[in-house]
Amino acid sequence: MKTVILDGYNLIYRARYSVPKWRKPSEHSIVYSFFRSLRPLIEKLEADYVYFVLEGHPKMRMEAAPDYKGTRKYEKDESFGRQRKDIINLLLESFPVEVIRHPDYECDDVIAYLVDYHQHDECVVVSTDTDFLQLYNNYPNFKLYNPIKKDYSPAPGLDYVVWKSLRGDSADNISGFPGIGDKRAKVLTENSEKLEEFLDGESGRREKFEHNKFMISFHDLSQETNFERNVPSSNWSQVKEVFEKMQFSSIINDKSWDKFVNTFKYLEG
Repeated sequence: MKTVILDGYNLIYRARYSVPKWRKPSEHSIVYSFFRSLRPLIEKLEADYVYFVLEGHPKMRMEAAPDYKGTRKYEKDESFGRQRKDIINLLLESFPVEVIRHPDYECDDVIAYLVDYHQHDECVVVSTDTDFLQLYNNYPNFKLYNPIKKDYSPAPGLDYVVWKSLRGDSADNISGFPGIGDKRAKVLTENSEKLEEFLDGESGRREKFEHNKFMISFHDLSQETNFERNVPSSNWSQVKEVFEKMQFSSIINDKSWDKFVNTFKYLEG
């Protein structure tokens, strides 16, 4: 069985920014871009089962570091918020896809949980987020597919969590160690003696290192039960009705519509 796990917001943001800047955005341009890209993605990956994973609140990470992701800037865009909701509602109500989130954990943690749950299946995570590279270290059944490069990301070849804990992650506001860039972090990761020497070389280094590992590592959700999830089902007449209202003529014309539906028919069990 081949399980495909979609990083939900990652793909929705990709749809948002794939609309050419020179083209005047329509009322539904992000919805159109998302579903136009989803069909060939599912077809290419030949999925037997698909999850679409949404974000929860990173409760534990925020408790450990209130400034987690504090450097990120979020735009107030009512059109994007509305279209994101339209995409999620369509997937929830009318596509043979399981939409899942946990209110107290990030999408990344839920995806890691699903890879572990399906460790006897082939699992493909679709995302441009390189944090998923750490899953290569523990799951031989795992692959990371980059939807922009349209190719699989190679395994890191080292302990990704240790490496990133040393160099930090500016995107998530996790500071690394002064003087430690990609190359030196690689050297330390690959040599346990040098790593221990470095961590013991100055007061507070080991504590900071363990803190960074906690922030970067995926959290264990194996005992969690508070998942929000739907029962996948398809309603193609409803999908077509919505697409007609949104004037997605290139998807619902006689030639394209059957192809669109048939791609997802394989997920209907």
